[in-house]
Amino acid sequence: MTLTLPTWWPRVLGLLLSLWVTLPGVVRPTEPGFLGNVNLIFHEAGHVLLMWAGEVVMLLGGSVFQLLVPAACIGVFLARGERFAAGLVTLWLAHSLAGVSAYVADAPLRNLPLITGDPDTHDWWQLLTIWNALGWAPGLGRFLHALALGAVVVGVFVALWDDLKEKE
Repeated sequence: MTLTLPTWWPRVLGLLLSLWVTLPGVVRPTEPGFLGNVNLIFHEAGHVLLMWAGEVVMLLGGSVFQLLVPAACIGVFLARGERFAAGLVTLWLAHSLAGVSAYVADAPLRNLPLITGDPDTHDWWQLLTIWNALGWAPGLGRFLHALALGAVVVGVFVALWDDLKEKE
């Protein structure tokens, strides 16, 4: 007697593993886990790559680049027709978006630890102060966090799309 597993089980296992890695950081974005360090690398790279473009663009560049890297990976996977991979990377995007949401919401208080150790280097505090919009931080943070939660749902759906279509 031979045990025959369904063809979809490795994808479900991969999806569950990806959720295990990403979901805690989406639910509790101030505790991003090791994936937060990956996002931080791209965040800081965004500042460095956009230093030439002026203060506002350089400050925005960290958060934008942190989101742009996983978004670009999603685009590549979708262009290649690899929906499962695109769905998993969408979970990474959700994690990164949740991290940005926490950073934005923290702007008035500046309680999150920064690699500089100086709360005056908080990107979103600086940006929202420049724009005279520091009061927008909590609402904008909640909006971005809602987008992150939505991205989790989209990521799971995209990852399972081919398997769901097979059942029709």
